[in-house]
Amino acid sequence: MLRPGPKATIVASLLVLLLFGASVAARARTSQPILYSHKVHVSSYKIDCRFCHTEATKSASAGIPSVEKCMICHRVIAVDHPEIKKIAQYWKEKKPIPWNRVTELPDHTYFPHKRMVNAGVPCLTCHPGIDKMDVAVQQREFTMGWCMDCHRKRGVSIDCWTCHV
Repeated sequence: MLRPGPKATIVASLLVLLLFGASVAARARTSQPILYSHKVHVSSYKIDCRFCHTEATKSASAGIPSVEKCMICHRVIAVDHPEIKKIAQYWKEKKPIPWNRVTELPDHTYFPHKRMVNAGVPCLTCHPGIDKMDVAVQQREFTMGWCMDCHRKRGVSIDCWTCHV
């Protein structure tokens, strides 16, 4: 039985570290101005994703909730919580909350949220586990293969121009 030489072992180890590092980087946590828990809002209080992400049924983007949307509830709920006080400060100053994007798609891809949501595709199909997260992290890498598998399973178009416009 042949044993790999030291160079081969080092190269293989570096390759594994590189692939692992890329995977971890893809799922790195994005810092946010407000510590927002999907777990509390979605799992504990059963708030539908579309309540906050109102654009999901109307446009290509699901949209990021406005400070006004947060204040619908947080004018009276948990007003003494430090994170809610931050929201209230944005509200008072009439400034939007500068949320940072969590989910990234390849630049060449057009993903119409409204088409998916209105067709009944559950949010957790593409955002698995987000309903259990205190800090939102992209769990899935949106590769063409993954999208094509989903389209085939659902019996929808796999024509290139469906998603690449």
